[in-house]
Amino acid sequence: MSEVTQKQIQEKSSEQINLRASLLLILVLLGAGLLFIYRRGAFYPYVFGLFFGYIMQRSRFCFAAAFRDIFLIRNTMLTRALLVALFLTTLGFSALHFSSHLDLAVAGRIYPVGLHTVLGGVLFGFGMTVAGACVSGSLVRMGEGNVMQYVTFLGLLCGSLLGAWHLNWIVPLTVAKATTVFLPEQLGWMPALAIQLGILVLLYLWAVRAEGTKQIFFIFQKNSAVMPYGRAAVYLALGNTLFLLFYGRPWGITTGITNIAGWAANKFGVSVHKWLYFQENYRLADTGGAFLSQPLIFLVLAMLLGSMFAGLYHHEFRWRFPRTRRYYWAALVGGICMGYGSRLAMGCNIGALLSGISSLSLHGWVFAIALFPGAYLGGKVLIRYLLTAN
Repeated sequence: MSEVTQKQIQEKSSEQINLRASLLLILVLLGAGLLFIYRRGAFYPYVFGLFFGYIMQRSRFCFAAAFRDIFLIRNTMLTRALLVALFLTTLGFSALHFSSHLDLAVAGRIYPVGLHTVLGGVLFGFGMTVAGACVSGSLVRMGEGNVMQYVTFLGLLCGSLLGAWHLNWIVPLTVAKATTVFLPEQLGWMPALAIQLGILVLLYLWAVRAEGTKQIFFIFQKNSAVMPYGRAAVYLALGNTLFLLFYGRPWGITTGITNIAGWAANKFGVSVHKWLYFQENYRLADTGGAFLSQPLIFLVLAMLLGSMFAGLYHHEFRWRFPRTRRYYWAALVGGICMGYGSRLAMGCNIGALLSGISSLSLHGWVFAIALFPGAYLGGKVLIRYLLTAN
């Protein structure tokens, strides 16, 4: 094939991608307009979901890698970026608490902490490592055309539904007896804030030392990703803070995913509207019509669309298939573990970890600590049954 012919094919392919990106942008904007007019409550989740999806796709920001890479490749760049995001989001949430009518003790993601939090964190850490992506990461990679992550999403739906069902027994057994700890109520606002920010700084310095690098702020410089991890952390922290300001609740994902699963199960004749999880959270009294009214469903959809637009616009979208069937099974099992774990812990890497810790809730810290043994075990399984098997 001549060089001229190759260039013509590339130009034609580029034009097709740009056309698809333009059409998608029109649909995305149309969707935003319709939500603003007819479903104002879902407008902000949709808009911020587009933003989060776009930023994570351009930066390759990955919560799973922030825990996994410490064990697998002794790299802490994403770990440090996550700590930056936590530091800045904590400041943002606290600033809103003092400068606006918003009460973080009410609006924040603050939940009971107990054995269910630990078990949920371990399961989630294992699942995200085996699947190769956390909940937010799977949505972003789906938008890029990663077929394996569509299987992960199926697992998330199944695991979330199973977890919601099991809460009928788990809530009376452990959650109802657990204590909700909002750190400022226990320590006072300034001590709680100072201790949390201090711990995050110390963890950042530990991560630098663990990697053995002297470039403390290298995450803000250009790397293999288009957008440096540090800059993405700043954008995600700012986006989460603004989302709390406009929507009244911090960023969360798995609530929307569980409602999608509930709606689908209801269509197959399962009386999920009678389950404790849905009754407690949404006061559902009909046969399922209210499931799709959950605004965070639109955030889930928007993160997928935001990532897809970024991939198309920057010529990075393409269908990617795993090398072997083992990866499909890993994706399914990982998704189920993440979905089930997120229901036990009442959140995922976003709702329980990023937004939970930033809300100064003890359950967020416990969940984060529990992710490490899960990620470590998942890394062992990943190396033993997937990476070395190829």
